[in-house]
This record gives sequence, structure tokens and C-alpha cells, in this order.
Amino acid sequence: MAENDRLRDAYLWDPAAEPSPEVLAFEDRLAIARFEATRRPLQLAPARTVAWFRQPVFAFAACLALAIVGFSVTMWWRLSWPSGAAWDVAINRSSGALLRSQLRPDQRLQFDAASARVSIARIGTMQVEPGSALTLLESTSRRHRVLLDRGAVSVRVWAPPGRFSFSTPAGWVIDMGCVFDLSVDAGGTSRVRVKTGWVQLDNGWGESLIPAGASSVMAASARPGVPVYDDAPPLFAKHVREFERAPDDNARAALAGDIIRTARTRDVLTLLMLASTVHSGVERPLLERAAQLFPPPTQVSVEGIVAGDRAQLWRWYGTLDLPPAKSWWRNWRDALPTL
Repeated sequence: MAENDRLRDAYLWDPAAEPSPEVLAFEDRLAIARFEATRRPLQLAPARTVAWFRQPVFAFAACLALAIVGFSVTMWWRLSWPSGAAWDVAINRSSGALLRSQLRPDQRLQFDAASARVSIARIGTMQVEPGSALTLLESTSRRHRVLLDRGAVSVRVWAPPGRFSFSTPAGWVIDMGCVFDLSVDAGGTSRVRVKTGWVQLDNGWGESLIPAGASSVMAASARPGVPVYDDAPPLFAKHVREFERAPDDNARAALAGDIIRTARTRDVLTLLMLASTVHSGVERPLLERAAQLFPPPTQVSVEGIVAGDRAQLWRWYGTLDLPPAKSWWRNWRDALPTL
């Protein structure tokens, strides 16, 4: 027995040793399962790898990251502008000929018998009508300023509020990221009509915010006019402007009756803004009519406003269905190059 153990142990550790009968018998039993590489080569299935970008979650995250990076780069490119760089101008002559030019800082352009399309840096475009005169006052990454002496322009800008503005004889017309029309007549009065977003009118007498769908006027001798929606009844718009130009409270009180008779629910904005410009009880009928059309929130009353608590009026204003004045990026269609 000891000899068999010795032979078995030696053969297990040294294949050249004398084989053990027990090991040989065991190998014969296992011979049927022996692997022969030449007769039956081993076939291994290829390793399966799942591409990360085929997984929905990873694909969405990757697309979102690319979109954010792309938007950030695009915005940086749109808003950045070399200080003092010229704007491209395409002038349409009455003969039909197209003339390419540029508008540089401190340069004045007059379009007596021609219209023009002006690129506002990279943030928008401006269509200039015949009979207009303008000067580029400043153009940097932070702001762009144009002096419009006279004439009419249609503007499309997609940029943060205040990035672009006009200086007019009546005061400043400040873009809040929108599309609007502006005209300046021979007397220096400015008129603005807002199509999307908001425009702020500002001069030494005060300021006025004009939302999309509304218009206003501004003269150098008075505060800017309140917004009046373009679809308001013509008599309503006429009486509002007469109210603003009225010489005294008696004249305004008489016009207030004409205003409230033609006011609609949508005109509550105009009623509140008009009431904010007067005192001495002249505002009462305007506020009372506004309360009938659009009741004020709790803790806001006509009596409180007439008594001098103007903060209540602005809380009432805050409940109107108006777009946020500074959410310019929501008007993404304004970024498209169509005017």
C-alpha cells in the first residue's frame, strides 16, 4: 500500500515519473471528457458591451448637457461685441439698388429717400424707414445706444433688459428684450407700439412700462404716457391722452367720466396707471371703475389708495395678467432673423 501511495504522489507532481495504476485507471475513465484543441477548438462567445449612449438616461443627460453648453456659447457670442465695432447696414435705394454700408459710433445716417436694414451688433435688427435720421452713440458688449432725431424704425431685439435703447428728443426708449415700433415726429414727440415683451419710456418727468399689444407717447414737456392697448375703443384711447394733457384737475375730472364709460376689463391696466399719475380725488372714479371690472385683492381698497397708500395700487397692479417684465428669454422667437 505504501508503494502505491508513493507512486501516486510522485506521478501527480512529476508526469515523467512511473505512473500509478490507480491514477491510470482514473484517467481512463475521464478520457472521454479530455479537451483536444486540434480536433475541437474552444469557441468563446464575444464579450457583450452595452454602449453608455444607448441607455435612455445617459442619452438624455448627454443631450441636455450639450444643449446647455451650446446655448451658453451661443448667448456669449450674441452678447459679446468689440467696443466701437461698426454695425452692418443694407440701404434700399428708391431705384431698387441695394447698397452695403456700415454704421460706426458717432456717425450720423440720414435716409431721406431710402430705407435701410441695420444689424444691432449681434442682438437684433432695425428696419429704418425713409425720412429717418439716427446716430450710433455707443456700442459695447454691455450696452448699445442710438440717437433717433426723427423718423420711424421697427426693432427686433433678443437680449437682457436695458442692453439696447434709443435716445429721442422726448426721452429714453429702453428695450426690455422685445419687438417694437418707434417713431419721432417733427415736434420731437415719440410714439412706441410694442409687439412682444416690454418697452420702458423714461424722461425727467417719470417713466412708463409698456407691455406687448399696447402703445404710448412721450413728449419732453411731460411724463411718458400710460400704456393703452391697441385694440381699445378709439374714444377710450383719445380720452386717455386728453386726460394726460389736461391743464388742471377740473378738466381731468370731466374727462374721467368719458374714460370709464368706454373702459373694458382689459383696460384696467390703463385705469390703474392713469390713477397713479393724479391725486386730490381725481383718481377715485378711475379706481372705482377698475374695481368693478377687476376686483382688487384682499387688503387693497379704493379708499386706501385715495387716502395716499399708493403701495396698495401696486399690489393690485401685481395681480393683473401681465407677462414678467424681465423674462425676455421667453420670447425666443424674437431671436429669429425675421422682422
